[in-house]
Formats: sequence, C-alpha cells, structure tokens
Amino acid sequence: MSELARIGKPAPDFSVPGFDAVKGDFGTYSLKDYKGKYVLLFFYPGDFTYVCPTELISIASLKDEFAKAGVQVFVVSTDSKFSHKEWNGSELSPAHGSSYPYPMLSDTLGKIGASYGIFDEEGGVDLRGVVLIDKNGILQAVHINAAPLGRNPKELLRVALALKEFNDNGGKVIPACWVPGDDVIDPSYENSGKMWDNYQKVIEKGVVQGGNWRVN
Repeated sequence: MSELARIGKPAPDFSVPGFDAVKGDFGTYSLKDYKGKYVLLFFYPGDFTYVCPTELISIASLKDEFAKAGVQVFVVSTDSKFSHKEWNGSELSPAHGSSYPYPMLSDTLGKIGASYGIFDEEGGVDLRGVVLIDKNGILQAVHINAAPLGRNPKELLRVALALKEFNDNGGKVIPACWVPGDDVIDPSYENSGKMWDNYQKVIEKGVVQGGNWRVN
C-alpha cells in the first residue's frame, strides 16, 4: 500500500477518466492540469444509490459560489465513466434542472481514494471523503464520513473560503465558525495567552450560537 498523502505536503497527482455533462463528453483528468486553482475532491460511494444523489445535488446548487471562490470541484467514485454518464442522464441533471456542473471522475481501482485513506478495501468503494488542495498543489484538508452520513456542502464552501482568506491575508489565521467578513487572528507573540483580552468578540462569536456557555 502506498504512503498516505499528508497535510501540508504536495497532493499526489492522478490521471483518470471521467464524464463532463456540461461538455457532453468523456475526458481524462489530471490534478497537475489544475495548478493555480483550488481543488476540492468530493468522494462518494456510488452511482444509483441513496444518500449520494442528495449530496451531489446539494453541492451542485453551490456551483456559482465555488466558481466565484476559484475552486474547481470534482465528484469522484469508483464507478466507470459510462455509469456516470447514465446516472447523470437519468437522475442528476434532471434533479439539478440543467447539466450537472462538475466533472465526474472514475476512481475505478480506488487508487485516488486510497492515497487519502478514503478507499474502503472491503467494500471496494470510496467513502464520503472530501479533499481540499490549495492553488500550489498542497494538501490542506481531508474529511471522511462513514457511508450512511451525508455531508453539508455549505461547510465545505466555508472551509474553502477560509483557506483562500488565509492565503490572501498575509498569514493571519482563521478562527472557529469564521465566515467571510469576520475578523481573523494575528498569530503574534503578543497575542499568545492573551486571546480573551485581545480577541474576546472573536471567541464569543465562535461559541455563542445556541450552545451552553457563559454569557455575561
């Protein structure tokens, strides 16, 4: 088994077939061709299943937001490109209301998923994994859910925007529950051990969202 990809290190390249409903064509997709763009790999267990269409339609509904953020989204499973084409025509594009917006990659041997610990060898499928790669090709986030647990694409968009904010703001770090327009944190010596004094509003915003916490 190859070594797992590591956060903060270059994401392993791949070259796999896929189906693009917008272009109406099959193609070959390589990570290296997207250097300079943020890339989000949205793994799912399989075409013609139950939770998967809810997720794929949900993330498709945010296509304009991901595009505005400069994030290239790929949806990935172990199904063939022919299965992707058939499922797209019978369910995804009709449910979305237009051609499915993201290329559907075929990780038929599970090699891409395995490189991130997402491929389930016993089941022979990729789990519900998300991989976020920055514009320099560096792996920045990996999230994995068990097959029964659907994901919230709004949170994936928020994390992608947080990564973009970090890269664009000169190294200031991103607090819990951050959304665009919120304050970020200067990771300076002066703020170490002084976060409550210097960033009280940031801390309060991150925790006072219906949780049981002190409010003076």
